[in-house]
Amino acid sequence: MDSVDWKGKPIHLTRVPALRNSRTGQIGVYPEDVSKAELRTMAEEAGLEPRDLPLFMILCMQIGPVQPGYIHHRYRLNKMLFYQWKELEKQGLGEAFFHDSFTVKDRGPVPEHLEEDIRRLENEGLVKVTLVQWGKTTKESSKTTELTKKGLALANQLCNKIAAPFLETSLKVKKELFPLDPLTIQEKVHRDYPEYRKTYIKIDAE
Repeated sequence: MDSVDWKGKPIHLTRVPALRNSRTGQIGVYPEDVSKAELRTMAEEAGLEPRDLPLFMILCMQIGPVQPGYIHHRYRLNKMLFYQWKELEKQGLGEAFFHDSFTVKDRGPVPEHLEEDIRRLENEGLVKVTLVQWGKTTKESSKTTELTKKGLALANQLCNKIAAPFLETSLKVKKELFPLDPLTIQEKVHRDYPEYRKTYIKIDAE
């Protein structure tokens, strides 16, 4: 089908689910299906999986003077992706974009395929993961996820095409969660989504 993107530019989409009225012959589509088809086309043209887009949106958002393209600590990234989905869901856009499924673990809601997706993106030279040791005497460590120069360039290209509500929500979520420590994030999830209180029982400090 022929459509326009959010900037009004013509775009040709394929594989959009449609319904035909048997009496009138008119064809109808759901707006969220059109949105997902546009995002899928965008991802495929960039050589990505559609569910990579939320990750690239979160990583490329810039908060004030903070350098864009990275997230210190995997726990922040886990919960940013969760809140990105839930905040879009509140706007009726939760199923208008591709997102990972979230597993309920003792560390709270965690994207089911994030580890394998990041490994794939690392192999493609788009993302770099660094293990950061906590002090000289502790064995505990955390993961910093960072876009490479190539990855950041691609993310900026994508973010110039993605519809504003997705980007605005991603920025809002990143601003809110970026400075929070693991305990504060856990308390926030318990407060916002009480159904996780019984299962989110360990601090997500990765």
